Amino acid sequence: MASELFFGSSGGIVSALMILLMLFLMTAMSLRLMLSRKKKAYFSLTFSLLLIAVQYAAVVAIGAWPDAGDGGAYLVNGLQTLSFIALNVGLYQLYNPTKRKVTFLAYLGTILTLLILGARYYAASELFPDPAAAASVQANAFLNVWMDIYLYALIFFCFYFVTPSVGQTTKYQTALVVYFLTHSAAVLNSYVYEEGATGLRFAEHFLPVVFFFIVFLFIFERVLELMQAVYHSSITDGLTGLFNRRFFMRRLQQYLQGGVAVGVIFTDIDNFKKLNDTKGHQQGDEALRKVASIVLEIAEDIGVGGRYGGEEIVMIVADPKLDPGKVAERLRARVEAEAGVTVSVGWAKYRKGVTAEQLTKQADEAMYVSKKTGKNRVTAYKPGMTAAGLPPLSGPPASSGRSLPME
Repeated sequence: MASELFFGSSGGIVSALMILLMLFLMTAMSLRLMLSRKKKAYFSLTFSLLLIAVQYAAVVAIGAWPDAGDGGAYLVNGLQTLSFIALNVGLYQLYNPTKRKVTFLAYLGTILTLLILGARYYAASELFPDPAAAASVQANAFLNVWMDIYLYALIFFCFYFVTPSVGQTTKYQTALVVYFLTHSAAVLNSYVYEEGATGLRFAEHFLPVVFFFIVFLFIFERVLELMQAVYHSSITDGLTGLFNRRFFMRRLQQYLQGGVAVGVIFTDIDNFKKLNDTKGHQQGDEALRKVASIVLEIAEDIGVGGRYGGEEIVMIVADPKLDPGKVAERLRARVEAEAGVTVSVGWAKYRKGVTAEQLTKQADEAMYVSKKTGKNRVTAYKPGMTAAGLPPLSGPPASSGRSLPME
């Protein structure tokens, strides 16, 4: 019983059922991609999976895989070839836009498959008009071998030319190797072992399970990558890589709700409008990126960096052991030394009863003092400080870049 289940005709049904389960999961993911991303590129992947599902559903319905001497075997081979082309086009499109060359190659591969099928029909009727002769193993070998050779050519083409364009090279190549071994087992059973070798039967039935499991992992990992990319783009600024204003404020609110005595640093690039007007927006963007990279480095282990808007960059200092004023001065000094621009900086420390919006506004008001009193300096927020009424300044002149103390 066990021998028949794994090595006999029942093995094909068992493997087909296992593959159909994986195909159902992959098709669900593929449809999700196609509907959510609104791209026609995923149509070929979904189509190929449905085509393969029909193929294996037929195996279950018929009760066995067609043998080499069966007249329908070449139809199954043709269906396998078409689904192989569509599947690899779909896997390619998961990582690349659909180009005209790719579309052309996909259509060319499909046309060649149909031509081979048509030639097989013609050869069967012209060269083997006698049904008995046409049904012989030798006749079927001659008629079907061209599709098998063509499928080998497609496997090698994908291995050498498609592999560099997909993101999961190892998985993709491993899947192709498994597919090659599966096809080789089928070819040997068809043309060398008339009754089918036991080991090759097992490989022919169950190596496809391994192949589709690898494909499942491939698609699943890509779906996760796309979901992470969508989430990351929704919370970060595309130019600087910093968190956007909405996410930054949400994180600040979470810190305050957790009772963390955070500090907020508010930074504004000096003379940014003049930089854009005189040297162009590209130079301004480059300055933003340089300042952002410094903020990201400093905030990596101590808090969160974000782009508040325009040339305004903010940072949360979440480590209560650190003095936000010293962190702000370190940031100012590094920008002056490394970014080719200077920044005016203000900072504020959390006080009981202050909301996230109020704390950010306090740091902003302190920054405004730095901006209005010489730029390239750090100012600590003082209670009552406003943009309209600046408090008396203490400390060194603005050119030194040192912090103004907080009372």
